Amino acid sequence: MRRWIRIGSGSAMAALSLLLVLWAGTAWAEISIQAAVDQDEVYVGQTFTLQVQVEGNDSPGEPDLTPLVDFTVEPRGGQQNSSESVSIVNGRMSRVSHHGYVFNYGLTPKRAGRLVIPSLAVVIDKQTYRTQPVRIQVKQPEESDDFKLRLTLGKERAYAGEPVPITVTWYIGKDVNGFTFNLPFLSDPRFTITGGDEAKGPAQGQKQGNLIRIPAPGGDIVAEKGNGVLDGENYLTVSFARTLIAKEPGQITLPQATVSCQAVSGYRQGGGRDPFSGMLPDDFFGRSRQVLRTVVVPSNQPVLEVLPLPAEGRPADFSGLVGEYSLAVTASPTKVKVGDPITLTVQVAGPSVAGAALPSLAEGLGLNDFKVPEEMAPGEGSAVLKTFTQTIRVRHSGVRQIPSLRLTFFNPASGRYDSAVSQPVPLEVAESRVVTAQDAEGATAVGPEKKAIETVQDGISYNYEGTEVLAVQVPVGAAAISGWWLVILLLPPGVFSLILAGTLLIRYGRKDPAGRAARQAQRQFQAAVAEIGNGVGPVVFFEALGLALREYLGAKLRRNPAALTYGDVEPQLAGLGAGPDLLTRLRQVMEQCEAWQYAGAGAYGDTSQLREMAVRVVDELEPFLNKGGL
Repeated sequence: MRRWIRIGSGSAMAALSLLLVLWAGTAWAEISIQAAVDQDEVYVGQTFTLQVQVEGNDSPGEPDLTPLVDFTVEPRGGQQNSSESVSIVNGRMSRVSHHGYVFNYGLTPKRAGRLVIPSLAVVIDKQTYRTQPVRIQVKQPEESDDFKLRLTLGKERAYAGEPVPITVTWYIGKDVNGFTFNLPFLSDPRFTITGGDEAKGPAQGQKQGNLIRIPAPGGDIVAEKGNGVLDGENYLTVSFARTLIAKEPGQITLPQATVSCQAVSGYRQGGGRDPFSGMLPDDFFGRSRQVLRTVVVPSNQPVLEVLPLPAEGRPADFSGLVGEYSLAVTASPTKVKVGDPITLTVQVAGPSVAGAALPSLAEGLGLNDFKVPEEMAPGEGSAVLKTFTQTIRVRHSGVRQIPSLRLTFFNPASGRYDSAVSQPVPLEVAESRVVTAQDAEGATAVGPEKKAIETVQDGISYNYEGTEVLAVQVPVGAAAISGWWLVILLLPPGVFSLILAGTLLIRYGRKDPAGRAARQAQRQFQAAVAEIGNGVGPVVFFEALGLALREYLGAKLRRNPAALTYGDVEPQLAGLGAGPDLLTRLRQVMEQCEAWQYAGAGAYGDTSQLREMAVRVVDELEPFLNKGGL
């Protein structure tokens, strides 16, 4: 909306001069950058905030973080820091414009000592600017009688590829107010980490009230609160378990984990300069404010000896699985005709089936007996049970069973390669009979049927019966009917059929508008995301993306999208089979879109990455929502 200001002729030149000065002041803004931290004295494993602040430009390039070798870096997004103000004093107008951008990162020191955050480069309009170095004093955390952290391995020797349970237990002897875990082994490239199925819900024997979520790379960890004894002392505990799979043989010392918390060291009574001291106690018991201190608790560092898999006796069909596994095969239906589809279900069970693949059906079933699809299903399930579903077809009636399938693994208990073999599945296969036109007419294909010879005056004649001796008879006048006559004859029923089909489609759409909206939801979401331009501000971007995602989920789940949150949709999506990883990424997108309303400078993330994540999440949700009939 334009606003017009009327200026008298005597002040026209003064107003023009003022506008030129204001334009010049905004056109040649000086660019500067600096690095800032929220604290300069921390412990190893304690995360602090680093900000890279840009002044004079609101669209800089990402800082180069490769020099931060002494720190683990966690991007926390960024946001524009621009403002504009206009003031009029004694009839003179002045305008001040400020353009800036702030990048936010969480840094976790890897070692103790006097560490330096080196100068970081930022490219702005093809010119490189650098921050000043920042020095950080990093102290080694020390264990106390009040807090202890333990990493416990299920075994100290294992083969490469063998699942090894690890339990993390935090022993708490004092009240705490907020805590943060730093678990480097979860991102250690020497391991594959599996487990985490408890995120779907409490396990048997667990209570929902005893569960607590711990933020971690790749998604929250669901831990359990309880009680424990260590070194003869009683503690409250927070614990969870994962499974480590070492990729290569060798002696591996696990990196030290830490947990930082705000421990309550006492209570400060009211007094001093607070005029309301003693009038409004801080809690029901009349105690004043809590006195908190930062405590960083280090863990032990267990050592895992990883043995190589023996090369001797390794079969060609070795699956790569290490541990004891079982294989079960079922089929439905088992009474079929040649060519009928059979649903084959293969289940692999064992200590860790995340990397399990479906055994080769072409080799196990035989291509001469069964038709097998070229692409195999990836399988789905929990950490200890994986289910594969395939459709196969019998090629001939001589097939009597689905043969046994074989899964070869290495058994650490025996130290040799072993196989799990499924039981064969009996089949009853009937021949498929080809139906011909003669079958439909009720005639038999035995050739012309001859009758007895009869004597007539004109001589001897043979009488034949059968379709072979029929001659094509053209009705009188049929040859005169041209193609145009056929068009004229068929046009009225054709038009009637089109009108009837259109009417039925309209009635179907009006009968189930929610179903129609659900079917069009993904296409409308993609169109809405495509309309969000890259040049819009972060507030507009997150609001538009969040609205598009809520409208998609609302249409699919047939719920009001206006105030839809992750907590509203998570139980229904989990019930439809959506896995924890997919649900975690959905939660991250929805919470990031909502954060701008409540959070400060660190709320905004990389908009392009968030857009791509949202599109991938919707693409992966679509099969589950369609499978559920939504």
